[in-house]
Amino acid sequence: MKLIDGKSVLLGIGIGIVITSILGFIFFLGYQPQLSDSEIISRARELGMVDRFEAESNIRRNQDGSVTFIVSEGESSSRVAERLYDAGLIDSSIEFEIMLKKANLQDAIKPGEYRIYFDDDTRTIIDKLTGR
Repeated sequence: MKLIDGKSVLLGIGIGIVITSILGFIFFLGYQPQLSDSEIISRARELGMVDRFEAESNIRRNQDGSVTFIVSEGESSSRVAERLYDAGLIDSSIEFEIMLKKANLQDAIKPGEYRIYFDDDTRTIIDKLTGR
């Protein structure tokens, strides 16, 4: 006679996983983060954390988590693409430049200050920078 049946052990583990999953789902069902992006940024500054955009003069972080991206007079589209990529605002500078060329907008980027959100896609950023 076996002391422990293998099927019973597997059944017990399976039931334990199901119960744990249900309890985890119930626990996190109504969870909402307590801090907004602006509160996190201000608390990080209070703790002495450095924002990588503070050293940049052409990119500033706003309180809502977006950034103000400054395009200078005479700045080339490839330089703008490079800066957007370095700031983490676009996934690829080459893709940005290709999209500009396809739409014939290489010379349409206007100097000025633009508010860009991190969830903006490349097309939206191009539309903002070209005034479309």
